[in-house]
Amino acid sequence: MDVNQNYEGCSHYKRKCKLVAPCCGGVHSCRFCHDDSVSGHTIDRRLVTEVECGVCGLRQAVTRECVGDGCDTVFGSAHFCAVCKLYDDTNKGQFHCAGCGICRVGGRDQYTHCFTCGLCLPRDKAHKCIQDTSHNNCPVCMEDIHSSRDGAHIPPCSHLLHYKCYTEMLGQGLYACPTCGLAMQDMSSAWRSIDQEVQSTPMPREYADLHRVILCRDCNKKTTAVFHIVGMKCGEEGCGSYNTAMDAGPLLRKTGENTFVPLSDQELARLSNVEMPESIEIDQSDNNDHDDRSDSDSDGGWETTEEVDDDGDVEGHANNS
Repeated sequence: MDVNQNYEGCSHYKRKCKLVAPCCGGVHSCRFCHDDSVSGHTIDRRLVTEVECGVCGLRQAVTRECVGDGCDTVFGSAHFCAVCKLYDDTNKGQFHCAGCGICRVGGRDQYTHCFTCGLCLPRDKAHKCIQDTSHNNCPVCMEDIHSSRDGAHIPPCSHLLHYKCYTEMLGQGLYACPTCGLAMQDMSSAWRSIDQEVQSTPMPREYADLHRVILCRDCNKKTTAVFHIVGMKCGEEGCGSYNTAMDAGPLLRKTGENTFVPLSDQELARLSNVEMPESIEIDQSDNNDHDDRSDSDSDGGWETTEEVDDDGDVEGHANNS
């Protein structure tokens, strides 16, 4: 009997056994190792019926510890799931969620399964239910979220996207959900910065008292805002967002406290000859600093199954673990 007391698993898992792939008979430390080295198919670990002891090499039925004479090696000292065929010597707060059908990390007492959304969510964090949201593709990269090895981020609107795609969007100054347009984080500091930009960028006198009907993506209300090249602010009480879009209507001139009339063709023609201020690119760095990844850090466990890298960052989430 060959003995390898130093076997510790692979870069994905610390464990003392290998999986026997039911699809091709190959022996690999985990499903990721199989999928990375074999082309043309992937392993379904739920169909795994045999494992190989990493210490003594004995092939045997799926079990918690080796049945070899005098071996008794524990294959996963921190976690073992007979459903997912998941072994791990590293404690990540793993638990099997029957609703998800997979193992997750972060501690069972910290999460509850939402049967509408189809995934586990933090008990102390409110969310908006969307039917089977985890089964939709990421709206940025268009790759699957539910079975992806990349972690997912849940914004206030609950339209999931990969955490990696989310951080890349923030790095480019893009803060709105690519599915519905709702801001994905607290933008109050950014709106204050835009207020200052508007005040320091005077419009030509010909545009004085010009307004436009806008739709706010954050509160979903229509208001009439002062027309400005930098941005048009939602006038709904308690909102004040610049995450707005112009309605299909015309430019309006204010005639009273709450009365407006559309510009005539002649007035529009005269405006076409007016030189506008230089277009200003709004710096979102203050808002990105404000975010400071506080929301994403709190999401670190809910979207995962079993895969966390050496730095503790999420690599996997609700998938066929």
